[in-house]
This record gives sequence, C-alpha cells and structure tokens, in this order.
Amino acid sequence: MGGRMQGLARGITVSLAQFGAGTDKRHNLHAIQSFAQESSDAGASMLFLPEYSMFYAKTNRRSLNIQAAEPLDGPFVTALAELARRHGLWLAAGVYERTDGLPYNTVVVLDARGTLRGCHRKQMLYDAFDYRESDECRAGDCAFPTVDTPAGRLGIITCFELRFPALAAAQRAAGAEVLFVPAGWVAGSNKLLHWRTLLCARAIENHMTVLGADQYAPNRFIGHSAAFAPDGAGLGALESGCGLLNISI
Repeated sequence: MGGRMQGLARGITVSLAQFGAGTDKRHNLHAIQSFAQESSDAGASMLFLPEYSMFYAKTNRRSLNIQAAEPLDGPFVTALAELARRHGLWLAAGVYERTDGLPYNTVVVLDARGTLRGCHRKQMLYDAFDYRESDECRAGDCAFPTVDTPAGRLGIITCFELRFPALAAAQRAAGAEVLFVPAGWVAGSNKLLHWRTLLCARAIENHMTVLGADQYAPNRFIGHSAAFAPDGAGLGALESGCGLLNISI
C-alpha cells in the first residue's frame, strides 16, 4: 500500500518535546509550560512529551518514585489539564501513577478541554541491559485503548515496549493510525541505531505514523526524538539537547 493511510488526518501540526526531567516537579512543569506555549504558537493541535515528564530521579529510584507518584487527578495532571485548556492543545505526557505499592509508569492523554481521555500503564518494564525497572515500577496489565485525536486515532507504547513488535501491531489492530512512543531511551552502544531503526520499522510494518519523544540527559538518555511516516519516510528529527520538533502529518 502506498501513500498515507486512508482516514488519517492531513495537514495537522503536532509537536514532540525533548527535555531532561529531574526531581523538581515544578521545574519540570515549567519546562512543559514553555513547550506548550511554543507548540501553540506554531499552530500545533497536539503536544507529545516524553516518558518521566513529571519526575526522574537518578538514584534511589524505588523509594523516590513511590514518594513522587500521584493519582491521575493529582496536582501534576491537574496542572497539565490547565495547560491543555489554556493553549487549546491535546497533551500526552509520562507520569508516575500512585498505587498501594510501586507506582505505574503511566502516560496520560488529555484533550484540549483538559479532560483525561486515556492512559497507558507500561506493560513491558525495562528488565534488560543489566537494569531492573520492575524494582521501581509496577507493570500495567492491558494495552492502551486507542483514542480519536485531531491527528487521527492514537495508540501508545512506552520506551522498551518499542522492542516488541506485537505490541505495536496490537495497537494497529485496535485502530491506531498514529503510534506515540514516549521514552527515556538509555544511552549505550548502538542505542541510537536501535531507537531510530525500531521507530521506522514499526511505522513500515504497521503502515502508521510513529512519533518518538525522548528524554535528553548527557550520558543517560539519548534524545534524538523523531517521527516517521507510514512508508518509513522521516518526517523530522531532533539531535541531542532540549528542543521542540513541529511536524505536519
């Protein structure tokens, strides 16, 4: 099949934000506010933010994640909802969701009225490359229920889940036209190659637009947020550093 997927929104501008979140939620929110303003000024309908946008601790992550986690109606998501309303933007961002134990690594999707339209609790935790995310987060138990957005029907998989083709295929089977991949893609040998190759592969094999928004932190997260069309053509990319990528889909 050639060209764009039938039914996919055309000429819609969306923004991918790339930054390095820390342990100060107010500082992280301030960065998101700046991105929201810039995205709105560019005429975007949606702003996609990375995994861990609410909070990221470099050490002692188990206890600090539990302390930082909030319910989905807590202060951080409420502040995101206000930003969405103020700027008339859909927002998607990574948060830590409170439970009775380890938090979920969750991505929330808010519409331009600030209404929570869905969330994805990361299922496949990063227990690989000598790391155990399962020591600091609880795994979700179901796939993201795809949702209609200005850019088309949206699916989500998070970071490490990009390495599992069946998860992206399941989102496509559920109707996704655009796949969002928020990430904190860890630096390492050939990791940039893996990130870009897998984003492109998921676009081609499922014939859907793929948007990857990554954290950036020197020697920790690689950045290099990127977007690919259903035929694998690059729609735009960032390199290292913080920034905003505006693309038309």
